[in-house]
Amino acid sequence: MKRLAIICAVISGLLLVYGLIDYLTNYNWAQGDQNALFGNQNVLLNDGATVLIAGGLLTVGSIIMWIVARRKEHSDQRQP
Repeated sequence: MKRLAIICAVISGLLLVYGLIDYLTNYNWAQGDQNALFGNQNVLLNDGATVLIAGGLLTVGSIIMWIVARRKEHSDQRQP
């Protein structure tokens, strides 16, 4: 579990950095290159914002994995 948490943390960090660079430079913000948020055509995002949302969700998942791994690690030490 700890290994998976480390891998997800690294990937989410890379996604957040790439998404931030992409969002700040408005890369690929063209007429046909917009993403609808959850299929809602009224809310259009560029690729950077979409990657930031995915990176944020992966960060939340990796934090939860870290918490579960730490609890499992501490509970194993308490048993005789």
